[in-house]
Amino acid sequence: MMGIAELFRIFSGILAVSVSASLPAETPDPVLLQREAVVLIDLQTIVFLENGREANLALVSTGRAGYGTPVGEFSVLYRRRAPVSSTYNVRMPYWLCIDPSGQIGMHQTFLSGINLLGTRRSHGCIRMGENTARWSYYWLSVGSKVTVRELSPGSEAFSSP
Repeated sequence: MMGIAELFRIFSGILAVSVSASLPAETPDPVLLQREAVVLIDLQTIVFLENGREANLALVSTGRAGYGTPVGEFSVLYRRRAPVSSTYNVRMPYWLCIDPSGQIGMHQTFLSGINLLGTRRSHGCIRMGENTARWSYYWLSVGSKVTVRELSPGSEAFSSP
């Protein structure tokens, strides 16, 4: 007569064989997602792209006169949930740093700045509304491309695939 321990060992062996038989022999590589953000200074807009297709769009506030937001190709260097600016002594929720100096990044605007989205009001950073800032913080990863540019007259914001 078999004991409970012996029955358990047999049942475990059968279960292990049936589980391993149902798994594919080779797991395919996951699809690599290319996520990026394009800031259009002239339009005070940010477009988020996933594999070249629009994933989100929102108003932003970029640098005002004397504090221009630098244009060019950047990438997310690091993320911080809610750091305090050492220069302006203000909290910057959902901080995504894009400049090696640590002085320029994307973050949530202040409550008083929510109605100013769509205008140039920052000290060089790219300010976003709370929902957009939170979403982009979790959607973009370190290394994600961030392009900041102005549109030339008659040019397209970005080319479609």
